[in-house]
Amino acid sequence: MRHIKSRSLFAHGDSPELNISPLIDVAFLLLIYFLVTTTLIKQEADLSMALPGVTRVESSPVPMDQMRIEIAASGAVMVNREPVDTEGNDHAVPNLTDRLIRYAAAARIAQMPPRVTIDCNDEVPEQRFVDVLNACAKAGIEHVSLSP
Repeated sequence: MRHIKSRSLFAHGDSPELNISPLIDVAFLLLIYFLVTTTLIKQEADLSMALPGVTRVESSPVPMDQMRIEIAASGAVMVNREPVDTEGNDHAVPNLTDRLIRYAAAARIAQMPPRVTIDCNDEVPEQRFVDVLNACAKAGIEHVSLSP
């Protein structure tokens, strides 16, 4: 009698493979189908709630006063009669720059161009005047006028 060798399908070390790409395709098709066919309940779709920063209200521009910068003979810089930078050797004028940046941002929110008037004493060194103009340029203020 002859022995018949039984052969296994995986005798050579091959392991069965399962191709799941059609299953993924079907899952995505079902997901798209349910997303398209789903209807929202009217009560849930329109909550009529005003979240901050979401709604846009049209309004007329709010008039803003001009910022008045005075430069004293000592080199001290005052904004609206309030001393800001009193150190004459500090060419960066950090406090003035900060105030101008905040003023420019508030003016843009109010939909008005930021305007600055500079009142400069005749005895002020030219460099101090240039320092104030540089601070205006850093703040993005283009409308600068000089007061006699």
